[in-house]
Amino acid sequence: MLEPTIASVQPISHQEEVTVQTNRLLRWWMRHYHHIGLASLAGSAILVCIMAVILLPIVIHNSTKDSEQCVTLITTTMTMSSILIDPLCAANAIWKSQAVTIVGSSDRTNSLSRSYLKDPNDMLIDTNGNLFIADSGNNRVVYLPVNATEGRIVAGRSIRGSLFKYAAATVAWKDQLYVSDLGNYRILAFPLSTTEGSPDGTTIVGHYGVGSALNQIDSVYYMSIDRMRELFYLSDFRNNRILKLNLTDNTLQLAVGTGISGSNNVSLNLPLGITIDETTGSLYVTDSRNHRVQKFNLNSIQGITVAGGTGHGQNLFHLNLPSSVAIDPHGNVYVADSGNHRIVQWLVNAHQGRIIAGTGIAGISNTQLNHPVQLKFDIHHNLYVVDQNNNRIQRFDLQYNGC
Repeated sequence: MLEPTIASVQPISHQEEVTVQTNRLLRWWMRHYHHIGLASLAGSAILVCIMAVILLPIVIHNSTKDSEQCVTLITTTMTMSSILIDPLCAANAIWKSQAVTIVGSSDRTNSLSRSYLKDPNDMLIDTNGNLFIADSGNNRVVYLPVNATEGRIVAGRSIRGSLFKYAAATVAWKDQLYVSDLGNYRILAFPLSTTEGSPDGTTIVGHYGVGSALNQIDSVYYMSIDRMRELFYLSDFRNNRILKLNLTDNTLQLAVGTGISGSNNVSLNLPLGITIDETTGSLYVTDSRNHRVQKFNLNSIQGITVAGGTGHGQNLFHLNLPSSVAIDPHGNVYVADSGNHRIVQWLVNAHQGRIIAGTGIAGISNTQLNHPVQLKFDIHHNLYVVDQNNNRIQRFDLQYNGC
């Protein structure tokens, strides 16, 4: 664990207009970046500082016009720099068509090297651009500091069966790193660390083998955490359902799906990526074999289709075996359209998507993707993609925020 770090919140000028979007942006930032590198108390302290900077000019009309800076002492597991929340007007935003390779290579050379990946499936990103990567084919989780040329193994031993049989997914909560050990049908918890090492994990799900009972799972490819409610969601792929784990007592419950594949609004067919919108209390699920993204209220089992749902194909109103989903502060949906080798944006209430990365044709150039399976945005809305069949992580930088 690193030493406590001083992090400062950039001051907001008195001349800047405070818009109604500010609160949504703050909530979105806390939801997407709070989980790596900050204890819960630290995240709250930052939010208080930001809100103080925004609200003081309104409450105290005669305050000085000098810019003020809110500084808080944060105990972190990672270094965190000054926080900047950039606006995004999604409908007009443009990402560069040529990506930067962050790590990995399509040539499949020496995949066990810490500079290479093999069939990566998932990733986490912090506010500085540091990554945790589920290097699935190498049966390990790799921590990659920003601008580094090789990673550090923080879980797993690169030998199939020595700890993992395909490390499929990873999420972080408080001081723990959770990993889906796909082939052993279990979820393991590890100390959250950025230093090289392979500690033993603690099994929190999977004590009873593979199966469809509520205390069993069958192939969890992706996971998500609702930090506000302390619930851990698991995409139970072959059981056609999403489970939720209470992090206080490790009990499992059915969240959505019937356990039987189907295409109606309560059923799923091999669900993959999931994400939580804590602000609206919504769960988004990539329903892969139904070629759609479903949105569920956390208190409901009935979903509504927010992307795809018209069968598989290459048209902009189609998806083809989607793998993962992300959302922006305004509820717009971004999909790893794996079978079409592209990332598509679906605006709220849209009837078709817009390609923001990839060409739709599999390839190895810096404009192409080959079966992208996961996507994340950094705090500046740069797009990170797990380009699985090219064994690499690609970053498509935001060129124009659309505002």
